[in-house]
Amino acid sequence: MKISSVFGLAALACLPLHADDEASLLRSGDRVALIGNTLIERARLYGHVEAALQVAAGPDAGHVTIRNLGWSGDSVFGDSRSYFGPPQEGRDRLDSVVSECQPSVAMLCYGTEAAMSVDRGWTEEKSAAERSAGGLEESLALFTEGYQDLVDRIRKAAGDSLREIVLISPPPLENLGDPLPDQVENNRNLAAFRDAIRDLAEKNGTRFVDLFAALGGDESDGAVADPPLTTNGLHYGEEGYRVLARELLEGLGYDKADETTFDRPEIEALRAAIVEKNRLFFHRWRPANETYLFLFRKHEQGQNAKEIPMFDPLVEKQDQRISAARKRVYDSNIKN
Repeated sequence: MKISSVFGLAALACLPLHADDEASLLRSGDRVALIGNTLIERARLYGHVEAALQVAAGPDAGHVTIRNLGWSGDSVFGDSRSYFGPPQEGRDRLDSVVSECQPSVAMLCYGTEAAMSVDRGWTEEKSAAERSAGGLEESLALFTEGYQDLVDRIRKAAGDSLREIVLISPPPLENLGDPLPDQVENNRNLAAFRDAIRDLAEKNGTRFVDLFAALGGDESDGAVADPPLTTNGLHYGEEGYRVLARELLEGLGYDKADETTFDRPEIEALRAAIVEKNRLFFHRWRPANETYLFLFRKHEQGQNAKEIPMFDPLVEKQDQRISAARKRVYDSNIKN
């Protein structure tokens, strides 16, 4: 884990961005889908990653919308996205929401869960024998097969609207001491999964961002930053997502943020607008009591299902507030 000071997103406003450059990932009018497991889902709670991407889009970029489609515990096989049915149900759920969002950019991050359990295949779709992977090599092969299928399905679901896919390696884990688990072996496995993801990106002609290396995973077996970036060695917290956001931008080809810290209320306003949008969108696509609204108990509360689409105008209005907040970041930077 990289041992370094943590700086706020305020410095991102000083980036010499080139949003109109053909090599830049983000362009005016882009729709971005963030897809992955717990690391991606929890990013919605803090807003740092999306704020970084919004600022990176540049002052001339028009409306840029970002949708967090992360699902805690998810794997490339989609098991956790299914409620009561087989893994195919989870994959169908993801395909459906990707088709609905029609992203022009899809950013995927998977691999932590597989690296932490190389003795099982992380899908109930396989037989018991297949799920009991014979170690790292077999687990890597199964993971790569599932990831390729996921990439193919994302391309199909998004259709002609999709311009870019970005494969992001998981960041390293931290050793926070007893009684929490030692992460040395998991980080060694993560390095192998990072290599597999990099090779998969090359095979598919997609961008690749190496968060594992960026946060020092190749130089240590789980050293702890000051302050720690995770709350338990695995799940990144507030400071962790600040660092992830900075490293993600550099991995996407944007200049690294200036490490001068200063208070910028405009950045915080942008982030607050993003967090609120994420709250509204989460209730839209993952409503509480979905069993009662849409599934086998809809005879009890199914009449309330009509309220779920009512979130759409609320989310769209918040998108407009995000665009306005992003503009104020650049306007303020010019004035300063």
